[in-house]
Amino acid sequence: MSQEQLFASFMLDQDKGLEIALRAEHVSEATSIQGTIQELPGSVNFLEGVMHLRDDVIPVINLKKRLGLKDVEYSQEAKVAIVSLFNKRYGLLFEDIKEVFRADQNIIMPISKVLQTQDQAISALIKLEPGKRAVELLDLNQLFIDAPADSDTSPVEDRPTTSTAKATTYSRYVVFKSGNQEYGVPVEIARELTFCTEINEMFKTGVTAGAIELRGNTIPVIDTYALLTDGETNECAISDKTRILILSSEDCTAGLIVDEIREIMTIPDNEILPFPDGENENVIGMYSRPGDLNTILLNCGALISDQSDAIKSMANIGNGQTSDSEESDMTTTVTTTHHLITENCYLIFSIGQNFAIEIKDVKEILENLHIMKVPGAMGCSTEVISLRGAVVPIVNLRKFYGFEEAENESSKLIICSAHGQTVALEVDQIVTIYKQEQFHTTPSLSEKLQARKDTVNRLIEFLNEDGLKQHVLVLDIHNMIRNHLQIEGKTLQDQEVEPDEQ
Repeated sequence: MSQEQLFASFMLDQDKGLEIALRAEHVSEATSIQGTIQELPGSVNFLEGVMHLRDDVIPVINLKKRLGLKDVEYSQEAKVAIVSLFNKRYGLLFEDIKEVFRADQNIIMPISKVLQTQDQAISALIKLEPGKRAVELLDLNQLFIDAPADSDTSPVEDRPTTSTAKATTYSRYVVFKSGNQEYGVPVEIARELTFCTEINEMFKTGVTAGAIELRGNTIPVIDTYALLTDGETNECAISDKTRILILSSEDCTAGLIVDEIREIMTIPDNEILPFPDGENENVIGMYSRPGDLNTILLNCGALISDQSDAIKSMANIGNGQTSDSEESDMTTTVTTTHHLITENCYLIFSIGQNFAIEIKDVKEILENLHIMKVPGAMGCSTEVISLRGAVVPIVNLRKFYGFEEAENESSKLIICSAHGQTVALEVDQIVTIYKQEQFHTTPSLSEKLQARKDTVNRLIEFLNEDGLKQHVLVLDIHNMIRNHLQIEGKTLQDQEVEPDEQ
C-alpha cells in the first residue's frame, strides 16, 4: 500500500488512444474551457493563449504542439487540466478527462533517456493493463524546465493579476461550536479529530482538563469553554457530538474539547472583519454570514501560549523524558503523520450506516442551509445551493444508495469536486475524521448497493467510540461523478427522468 501513488489521466488524442497521466498532487482541478481563450501575440507557438478562471488568468498550453504531434487541433468540448508548479498555475489542453487511479511503483517503467527527446517531458510508462493499456507519465518539472529562472516564485495569492481588481484569496477553517458561539481555527494546524474518550484528570489545572492517550502519545486536553470565556467550569459537558480537536504548531500539540464540529469552511480573506487594533491578539477576526451567523476566527498560537509550558511538560509524561532533538523529531512526526489533509485520512459520515470519504477529496463541510428545490426534478438530486456564485447540485446519498429516507433537519453537506464538476453530498451527520493507513478491496455487496458498486470499491477498518471494529465502505467521488452524474454529459436527474418519458 505504501508504494502506491495517485495519478489523474487525460486523453490527449482519442483517435490514437494517447493517454497522459499527471501526478494528482499537481492537478488542482479539471474543467471545460472557460469562455474564449485569448491569444497572446508574440508568444511561443505552443501557448494557446490565456483563460480567465474566476479571479485568475491562466496560461493555456496546447500539449499537442508542445509534444510535437501532427494533429494539433482541439474541439469545443476540450478540457483544461489546471496544474500548479513553482507557485504558478497553468492550463493543459486535453481532449477529455479519463480517470483518477492509483498505481504501484512496480508498474511504473522509466523511459530510457536515450529514447527521449531533449526535454524528456514523457518520463515513464504506467502499465495499467499489461498488453492492453499503458499510460504515458508527463513530468511537469521537465515540461516547464525553464520556469523557475524567469518566474515570480512568490505564492499565487500574493502575485498581482493582469486585472485592475485585486484577486480574491481564500483560507480554510475548521469551524466548531463551544457554548453558544461558533469559532474557527486554520485547517493548517488542525491535525486530527477524535472521540472524547476518557480524560485522565490527574494533572488537571486551570483550563487544562487533563490528557488523553492517542496512539502511544499523551496529548494535553484544554477545556475550550473555560479558555475562550476566561472562566472556569466544574466539569466539561460531554454529549454524543462532543469531540477533541487536535491542534499542532511548532510550539506544542494539544486537544480542544469542542461541543460540536460544524463545518470545514472556505472563507474569502477580504470578508474577514478585523477586530479593533490591539483589542484582542487571540483572534484573527470575525466572519459574518447571513442569518446572524458570526464565526470568531482564533489565533490559537497566542490563545494557548500561556498554557504552553504546562502543555509541553504534560506531553512528556506519557512519552518519557526526551532530549531536545528527540522532542523535535516527535513533534515533526505528529505534524506530518497526523495532519488533517492527508491521503490516509478519512471523513466518516452516517446515512443510516457509516461510510467514509478520503479527506483530500473534501473541499468543505457546510450546514444544510439555504437550499433551493429544483422544479420538476426527480431522483437523488432535487435541490441546489449557491456556493460563492456557483450553482451546486445536492446529491442525497440516502436516495443514491437506496436507503430509507429520514427526516433530518441538521443534515450536513460535504462539498466535493471531480472531473470539472462540484457536488454537495447530503449526509445525516459527520461522525469523525479518522486516520487509517490500509484499505481492503470491497467483497460482495448487498443487492441494494450492487448498482453503485464502482462508487464503493474499497473499505477500511474503523474503531468507533466504543472501541468496536467496523468495516466502513469508502466512497469514490471520482467514479460517482464520472459514471453516474456525468454519463454522456447528462446529469443524474436527467437519467432518472428518462424511464418515465419512454
